[in-house]
Amino acid sequence: MSQIRSVDKLPDVLYYKLLDMLKNPSFSLVKIVDIINVEAGEKLISKSSLNRFVRNMKKLTGMQRGREYKSPSIKESLERIAESLKEISSSLEKR
Repeated sequence: MSQIRSVDKLPDVLYYKLLDMLKNPSFSLVKIVDIINVEAGEKLISKSSLNRFVRNMKKLTGMQRGREYKSPSIKESLERIAESLKEISSSLEKR
C-alpha cells in the first residue's frame, strides 16, 4: 500500500518554493530541506524523502537538477506519465 509522500503534503507555498529551488543547481538538497523545514517551523521533510522525490521526478521528466540531460519527445514523456498513473491507480484499487 503506497503512502502520500511528505513532499506532497507540503503547503502549496512551500511546495512551489521547493520546486523553484530544485531548478537552481546552486541549492543542495540538504540546503533545500533546511530552508523548507525552517520556513515551516517544523520538520516536514527529510533528506531521504526529498531525494526519493527528485529521483522519481527524474524518471518522469528526464530532467536533471538545473538542466536537461535527455530530451525526451512529448510522446515519451506522456508514456512515462501514463505508466506512473497506471501504477498509482492500481495501488489505489488494492486499498
